[in-house]
Amino acid sequence: MFPLSEQNFDREAIISGKDSLREIENALLANHKRLYHLGMEAVAKSTLSEAMNRRNPEIFKALFEELLDRVMAYAPKHKFKFKNPLYAIDSTTIDLCLSRYNWAYYRKHKGAIKLHTELDLSGNLPCFLLMSNGKMSDIRAAKENIPHSAGQHLHL
Repeated sequence: MFPLSEQNFDREAIISGKDSLREIENALLANHKRLYHLGMEAVAKSTLSEAMNRRNPEIFKALFEELLDRVMAYAPKHKFKFKNPLYAIDSTTIDLCLSRYNWAYYRKHKGAIKLHTELDLSGNLPCFLLMSNGKMSDIRAAKENIPHSAGQHLHL
């Protein structure tokens, strides 16, 4: 049998809709008899974690940009009557363990990052993403980082 490759790991995670390495590990263990026929074997959570740590973040950026280009043609168009495009800016704060991610300082005993998103409301698709420290406001993120186009921006 062949060990689980990074390519097979990605397929398992995407196809099964798992959200954590533990869920992926448990799914692989539960299906170990079927994996044999695929030339795979179950792997430990630590092996999956090492595979993810070796990933270059630019891969995800390129994937986002490629998928965005593909879906723009299929996105529903809004029926607003504005001269310029309409965009919404919003963010979500993602909690992190401060002892593990000391660069993500948010509060005294808490780590966090913020994911700022600019949505093109003509198709409800994100057109810009920015990851910042947990303290950056949406207004500051928009002014300093989001490319300004000729359009109206709403802060949600």
